[in-house]
Amino acid sequence: MSLNGCNIPKWPVAGDGLKLGGRSWQRAVEALVKLTSTFPMAILLGRAGMGKSQVAYEVCKKTNCIYVDLTEVGERNMANVVAIVVWRLLSRYGDKGVRNRVAEAYKKFGYEGLLSLAKGDPAWTLRSALELAGGRTVIVLDELLPSAEDPKFFEVAYILHRVRNMHLSNASFLVTMLPEVYEKIVERIPPLGNFFIHITVQLPDVIPEDEVDDIISAYCPEKVELARKILAERPDITVRELLLELNNMPSRRYVELVPAD
Repeated sequence: MSLNGCNIPKWPVAGDGLKLGGRSWQRAVEALVKLTSTFPMAILLGRAGMGKSQVAYEVCKKTNCIYVDLTEVGERNMANVVAIVVWRLLSRYGDKGVRNRVAEAYKKFGYEGLLSLAKGDPAWTLRSALELAGGRTVIVLDELLPSAEDPKFFEVAYILHRVRNMHLSNASFLVTMLPEVYEKIVERIPPLGNFFIHITVQLPDVIPEDEVDDIISAYCPEKVELARKILAERPDITVRELLLELNNMPSRRYVELVPAD
């Protein structure tokens, strides 16, 4: 939508079309950049629609980063996750002329070759691909565990345990996570839960009243007052829902009518 310079996306999904406003979200980016520069993993915690993917996207802008949306992966198992990460790495760095077995498999057999190697030795496959990237690489795993009710929840969660134990000196994984998924891991998988305590950044559960102006003015300063009214009526509204409301709902719904003389 474009109105007097306004540019609110019709469907807010992470990418260049979205802007990051709000101090809490900007602080989350800064904290995650620091965590991923030190720890092998960082967790970004937040409700659906509250900007996890966009925060991860902004972290990518500030780091040497590979972003993996795991909705693209059919079955979330160790081999598939490693294969798609390695495929992204080699798509970017595979033409450097460096010869190793992983690069050769990529050139000859494409993704299927990488998947075959990942099934055999995922840690070695990932480590070999990371050598091509040179410096430290941040690997975003978005939507790894989209539901706490997933029938394969513990199998997928165990991937994080294995990744942590790979001890990759030149990589850090940034994993986005819903609160209910996080709580289940902390409760049911203590070794991971104890580790998560030190590496987790949490986004607000609701939009803070004193930050809505910053969030919306990044898209449309003219609609800040309308956004305040929507937030007052629906205090639990998510960032995504608020943007959709501003884009699609008639403004007059939230305008006070003044009786005519």
